[in-house]
Amino acid sequence: MIADMVNLKIIGLKGDSKDLIEHIRDLGVLHIEEEKEYYQATEEPLIEKMRFLRAGVLGLLEDLGWKDLDNPDWGLAESLREIVPLNDMAVLEEIEKSLMEFKERLSKMTDEVRALEESTVALKQVHYIATHFHSFFSEEKKNEKVVSLWLVDSSKLDNLLKGLERTIRSLTPVVERPYLNHKAISQGENFLVLALSVNPESSLAVSKIMEEFGCISYLVPKTAMDELALESPNTSQMELKWLPKKLAQAKITLDAAKREWGPRLAALYILLDEGLELLVLEKRFSGGGELFTLNGWVPLSALEDTVSSLKHRFGERILVTWRDPEPQEWPKVPILLKNPKWAKPFELFLKLLPMPGYKSTDPTALIAIFFPFFAGCMIGDIGYGIVFGLIGLWMFKKYRDRSAIMMNVSQILMNIAILSILWGFLYGEFFGDLGHRLIHLKPLWVERTEGIIPVMAFTIALGMAHILLGLALGAYEGVRHNKKRHVYERLGTLFTLLGILLFIVNHMDLVNINFMWLALAFLVFGLAFLIKGRNLAGLIETIGSIGNILSYIRIAAIGLSSAILAMVATKFVDVLGVSFFGILLAFSIHLLNLIIAIAGSVLHSARLHYVEFFGKFYEGVGNKYKPLKRRRGTAWKKP
Repeated sequence: MIADMVNLKIIGLKGDSKDLIEHIRDLGVLHIEEEKEYYQATEEPLIEKMRFLRAGVLGLLEDLGWKDLDNPDWGLAESLREIVPLNDMAVLEEIEKSLMEFKERLSKMTDEVRALEESTVALKQVHYIATHFHSFFSEEKKNEKVVSLWLVDSSKLDNLLKGLERTIRSLTPVVERPYLNHKAISQGENFLVLALSVNPESSLAVSKIMEEFGCISYLVPKTAMDELALESPNTSQMELKWLPKKLAQAKITLDAAKREWGPRLAALYILLDEGLELLVLEKRFSGGGELFTLNGWVPLSALEDTVSSLKHRFGERILVTWRDPEPQEWPKVPILLKNPKWAKPFELFLKLLPMPGYKSTDPTALIAIFFPFFAGCMIGDIGYGIVFGLIGLWMFKKYRDRSAIMMNVSQILMNIAILSILWGFLYGEFFGDLGHRLIHLKPLWVERTEGIIPVMAFTIALGMAHILLGLALGAYEGVRHNKKRHVYERLGTLFTLLGILLFIVNHMDLVNINFMWLALAFLVFGLAFLIKGRNLAGLIETIGSIGNILSYIRIAAIGLSSAILAMVATKFVDVLGVSFFGILLAFSIHLLNLIIAIAGSVLHSARLHYVEFFGKFYEGVGNKYKPLKRRRGTAWKKP
């Protein structure tokens, strides 16, 4: 659900402004709206410098690849807060100077590591080529021939050699024998390195014809001893012995810099971020008069404690008033999601979307119900559910108090596991048909590999219920926000779908009640609402909703494919016997099916929510609630 917010207005003496901001930061509940025009009009050198340094520190942290972003050294941050006065331009300039020096050092260390890595790769290739061509190169040089290396398209080699022979023969006097010698080594699938040896007087003509054939001259680098690698492959081999050691040492130095400077830069970022907030707010209060005014938003649940704390700290020196937001203010009211413990992990799905508007529907609880239900229905296997549950439990223990996102993922996975086990009992599946083979496990409802039609019919009915719920929520949102056209569209589609549903029920004699007149009534009302809302264009939305409902068949289709693959895994043991190879193949297919099952169920369950369900009522028009608070024990990297 979306928490109720109140607008809080504080009027106080300008001399208390700094203490008030610090106190509000300690409370950590007041969301202060950013005034963009104000920021643009009131920039001053100190603010510009602090903002520049904050961006620079964040860039250095990214260059360092410092991963522990959610758990900085809070003790170090507190120490810096006490000893570093950020409101002093001279201090900021010293910080900037130190950051520039460190950035230069970091750049040198990074460049050295990159250069050594590239040199290692290049030297291995050169040593391979030098070892292959060394004897050829030495022999030809001894005979006073000119040797050159070329990168050649292997498909052109035959024509190239024939062209070279013709050219050399035309340049060679009749009394002399034309000379051409070559040796080649493969370089990838389509290329090779070709070594050519010719007489000195033919070298220029050879180079010209090689270039005409699109060949590239292969330049052999020198070794550290300033010798060509072809002349001294032993030297390049010696380099390959010490170069990895030098690279490892360079990496150790770089890692040590990361460990040393990562926490320091993170603490400095916290300090700069807090200081910038404080400075901007103080600047806002620097206008004329002896009083200042501060407006913000506070959750209704925190209002009493906030007002009490402010009154206790500042007494009669401040005046605090509050009021509920007016409807015209709803678009700018910050959104705070407050859901019960069982639904809270599913707020993760809304992080991929803009926040819902104030006084609108928070779909988190509905996601918490339907998402694991859909995913569990697709997986529908007791054995797979147990495996997913164990993985979720391992993740929960591993990331407890370390990563909020991974904690949420682990709890979502455990919910999916529970529903998978329940659906597994309904389908009678334990690692496919293994449960039936071992303990004669029978389905409580239907075996989905045989009862395909009932399962598909159930998923269509499930889709109908889900879409109708979305349309009902859409109509409710339209009434709440006084959007009449929205109400007509959603009610028109809802009534039309109900009319079609009742017509099908009546036509197939699924119940002993005649719903024909009721179906016609729903269709008439639905058509009337659609015409009232969007004329005949509303019929297109109704047709789209029917398509949305049919797309829920994917629940049955994906689940059926998973069940069949699980049964195929067991069949390998039947064919190959209880042997190492048979068990290995069965295990491999089950492992593959596990990965496909969790990936497919999560992906398609999310799609059914984001596309089919949310499209009926959800509008991401809200702003996230970001209270002014001290970065202490919380994620410091702002969203």
